[in-house]
Amino acid sequence: MPKIEKKMKLRSVSLASGLTISISIILSILAPVKPTNSQIPQLSSEEIPTNKLEIVKKRVDLIRLNGQRVKIIGRYTSKSWQPNPQSTGIPGFKGLYTKSQILLEDNTKVSIFPSWNKQSLRPPDEVENYNHQIVEAIGVVQFQASLAPNSQIHESFINLEQLRLYLE
Repeated sequence: MPKIEKKMKLRSVSLASGLTISISIILSILAPVKPTNSQIPQLSSEEIPTNKLEIVKKRVDLIRLNGQRVKIIGRYTSKSWQPNPQSTGIPGFKGLYTKSQILLEDNTKVSIFPSWNKQSLRPPDEVENYNHQIVEAIGVVQFQASLAPNSQIHESFINLEQLRLYLE
């Protein structure tokens, strides 16, 4: 076999094995991680019973539980406005934008998703069902996070997983 053909075959084999390794690394990153056989109980966030979550009712709770999955209890409030059609990217846009917050007992505001996230735009049926009602929201909270490191704007928010009326 000529030398050039051997080099071409070696390159093909190298490329194929490199590609296989890359794909397996990517798939292993995307694959769900299963608990080990450890004697320590391990639960994913989906498996934690909601009655075992810490409860946030005031600013001090929010600070103490920053970055954790919690249950927030407070009053659902919303604000709607008509955006500039040029900023929506939809010519002639006539709809409303609605963002919502949960107002804690001490009037601390916790946005439902950060304002820079499209998920912060809340659906009309949610607003209709919960506006001015006491709700419980489950998700991971962030206390006074900012979009950029030097940003003057700070916002507390919850990455919402579940929302329902609070039944005492």
